[in-house]
Amino acid sequence: MQVVRLCAIGLGVASSVAAYGETIKADVLYHEYCSVCHGDRGDGNSRAMKSLNPPPRDLSKAGSSLPRDYILQVISNGKPGTAMVGFKTRLNAEQLGALADYVHNDIVHRGADIAAGTVSAPSGSSGTLGGAHKLSSAEVGSSAPVPPIAAPLPADKPVSPDERADMKAPFPSGLKGEAAKGKEFYTKNCAECHGVNGDGQGPRAYFIRPVPRNFLQERSRLTLNRPAIYAAVFFGRTGTEMPAWSKVLSEQEIANVSEYVFETFIRSGEKAAKAK
Repeated sequence: MQVVRLCAIGLGVASSVAAYGETIKADVLYHEYCSVCHGDRGDGNSRAMKSLNPPPRDLSKAGSSLPRDYILQVISNGKPGTAMVGFKTRLNAEQLGALADYVHNDIVHRGADIAAGTVSAPSGSSGTLGGAHKLSSAEVGSSAPVPPIAAPLPADKPVSPDERADMKAPFPSGLKGEAAKGKEFYTKNCAECHGVNGDGQGPRAYFIRPVPRNFLQERSRLTLNRPAIYAAVFFGRTGTEMPAWSKVLSEQEIANVSEYVFETFIRSGEKAAKAK
């Protein structure tokens, strides 16, 4: 089954573009909108790869088959028959061009250099490599390092009385979640971002903005009841890397993983807070 996600083929380290009234690097755009499908390094190795048919393309091995104009066209208009959607309604021309330039110059061409055993300094770098550089055997086949994202973490806003959720509210449609069954799915698919302990500190969290939800925070404990968690899993969250799992899971499976999150993190966090 095909999952329709907001995926783009770009990873920009050096390019900076204007977004939301401020200067923003293309790598931030990539990690916000694209890495969920194409992976942190543009190699298609992502947490969604097994749910996508066809799977995301490994851009690091595309070679000369992806000219810059074609890359820009796909980022702008999407690619029929795949989960790749167009971004021309979400990104401006400067942003689209920055992503296309980086994919063409620093993912596709750099991937070819890596495969050949040589690599040049990334565009916009200080050039300390001094041009073409012969890689060691340990480096050949590896990808360019993923840059850290310097965007600050958002503040955890206090919860107002009208935001508090009814923690006794049931799932929709009379569903009853089974936490034991939801645990396996959470561990395999959700913990990469949200963390095994539900603290938002999964192995991919460092590269994601907005940051993954920390289920142990006070805001989560007071606002995420069963219906809220179910809706987030079912529909995904616009503007984040949270996908709409309804494309690949049944309603019962969604209820199961939602129940696991609710019982394991929300309720346990509430008990821990009361014990202090």
